[in-house]
Amino acid sequence: MVLGLTGKSCSGKSEVASILEKKGFLHIDVDKLGHSALSENKEKLIEVFGRSILGNNNEIDRRVLSSIVFSKEEELKKLEGISHPYIKEEVKRIIKENKDRDIVLNAALLERLNLVEVSDDVMLITSPYKKRLERALKRDGITEEGFKRRSDSQSEIGESLFGLRKRVITIFNDGDLSKLIHQVESYCALLQSLRMKHE
Repeated sequence: MVLGLTGKSCSGKSEVASILEKKGFLHIDVDKLGHSALSENKEKLIEVFGRSILGNNNEIDRRVLSSIVFSKEEELKKLEGISHPYIKEEVKRIIKENKDRDIVLNAALLERLNLVEVSDDVMLITSPYKKRLERALKRDGITEEGFKRRSDSQSEIGESLFGLRKRVITIFNDGDLSKLIHQVESYCALLQSLRMKHE
């Protein structure tokens, strides 16, 4: 089974994916595939955004690129037009190669990448803005303004999920790890009981 895991930046997706990994799920980190997409499409990106996106090591500087694409929607669309086809193909390849395993597909942009269609269930992580901002400032070395721009660009996350014929599980993450673990374990128990019914 493929569980699509989504939520806004710093909502706790990686934490949830890590709990699921301990339960035996294979974790596909779409962010990491996004990094690979940048190196695989380096020349095309330089063509579109210019050489200023290169760092001292002559590789793409993700912070510089982020500051460009999160400042204007049309710039973000250009980046997505280059990187999304690569990411989708990679996800489909990994799922195909691991079709007998439970997979957690960790992707903030699950909907925008059209990866809801390859997910059996969807898990939406919600978290208060203040908590997400705290995590971002601590983890990403981002400014408050930079985080606000990133968060605003993700405003539609979760909007399209509830009209679909998919089971959508909403997990609330206020920073209490034991509460988070309990919610994820409840989902795993539900999955287990549904499987036993079908045996």
